[in-house]
Amino acid sequence: MRVLLVYPAPPASRWPMGSFRSRWVPTGLAYIGAGLLRAGHEVRVHVREEHLIKNGFNWQAADATLRELLQDFRPEVVGLSVLTPALTEAEAIARLAKEVCGRHVLTVAGGVHPTALPEGTLEDCPSVDVVAVGEGERTMVELLEKGLSKDVTGLAMREDGACVRTRPREVAQDLDALGPPAYELFDMKHYTAADRWMIRWLKLSATNIRTSRGCTAACRFCAGHLVGRVGVRHHSTDYVVEQVEHAVERYGVEGVHFEDDTLGGDRERLLALCEGLRRRGLHRRVRWDGCLRADQVDAELLAEMKSAGCIQVEFGFESGSDAALRRLGKGTTTELNRRAVRLAREAGLRLFADIMVGLPGETEEEFKATVEFLRWARPEVVSVSRLCPLPGTPIYSQLPQEVRDSIDWGEYSYDEVAERVNLTAMPTERYRQLYREFYKYFVQPKMTWDLLRDAPREEHDARRRLRRRLARFVVLHPVRAARVGW
Repeated sequence: MRVLLVYPAPPASRWPMGSFRSRWVPTGLAYIGAGLLRAGHEVRVHVREEHLIKNGFNWQAADATLRELLQDFRPEVVGLSVLTPALTEAEAIARLAKEVCGRHVLTVAGGVHPTALPEGTLEDCPSVDVVAVGEGERTMVELLEKGLSKDVTGLAMREDGACVRTRPREVAQDLDALGPPAYELFDMKHYTAADRWMIRWLKLSATNIRTSRGCTAACRFCAGHLVGRVGVRHHSTDYVVEQVEHAVERYGVEGVHFEDDTLGGDRERLLALCEGLRRRGLHRRVRWDGCLRADQVDAELLAEMKSAGCIQVEFGFESGSDAALRRLGKGTTTELNRRAVRLAREAGLRLFADIMVGLPGETEEEFKATVEFLRWARPEVVSVSRLCPLPGTPIYSQLPQEVRDSIDWGEYSYDEVAERVNLTAMPTERYRQLYREFYKYFVQPKMTWDLLRDAPREEHDARRRLRRRLARFVVLHPVRAARVGW
């Protein structure tokens, strides 16, 4: 069968980080595509962000590219990987597929949002025929073999005007058997083009590789476990080393971002991976980074990572308040966070700090404690977001029903919902004021400094613009500039 896999995109105005565009390969689609190819199907992939970038963010041109693909390829099945902000576009693409190729086209929605709200997805997307709940590799292959049948596990579909679910699908335990991902379906020149996003803010030709699925924790704000469930399953170290070597030799990458929810879910396995990278000489050929929990690190582990080519470690610190961390279900403390900072510094690794504000029950004192933690930590990279209740998470489930009913998926964005839903213990206007000041007087100037620090020397115009922006901030706000902590 002819299968088109599509990764929809939210409207550009709702993309995180404004002008920064990710070149991550959608590895979920790459794994699904690999399984379909092995089963003998003809597969194409269309990633909306990729085509928006190539068309200068001209939505009409990107739409024309998709319509032309549908007309030429004539898929029999269209699979959509859907995040919440892209739900409306997913419905539009499913509708377009049926318009161009005929009503017989089977449209399948999978990913985090359909897994969290399968009935709601079918209700909101009348052009979607069926939802794949959970991991989709084997579900898609089985669905194409058997059709819309209750014998296929992991589905939600319509029957007599109601939504019915088949038995839940068990997650794959042998991850190596699923891969390798079908990178040949993607324009890898685009996905490995040097940019400053993959390993922020270093301009490298890089790609993303997944070495495991799942996380050792189940934080109350995180939707990452919905598809893969709680607990970590790993690819073998030999598999991962071969994937890194393939990326270096086939695509000439200089960097690899390990996109795991947590790279340190199994300490001994991570040590073995470091040894495998060194044994193949990859520690001299590629720089890499990944995410660890603050309670997973020790001096030996970080030293081994550094010696194997690691350049940066990302930590989800989230808050500078122990009480706020407890309410999030993080399972860490501010002292563990500070210890992780000290150990990363001693190992000579760059520090990437993920921070959230607007947390449930957050007080003004807790908000300010987070800012002071950042000033103390002085990370090379800071990513700040306001907490957004994501469908399927405990925080979302505990929202008052009237708040959940007021959310319009057609206008959903992480920033818009975070702006409108105040979960803190502060009056809404005070919380908004604190966030605006924090972003204007700390986050933006720090990001400007970080971009300037890591900008390639030959990019004279970019460096000049950054210096001017920074100088203007220092002149206008000298006291605040002194407190940013660059």
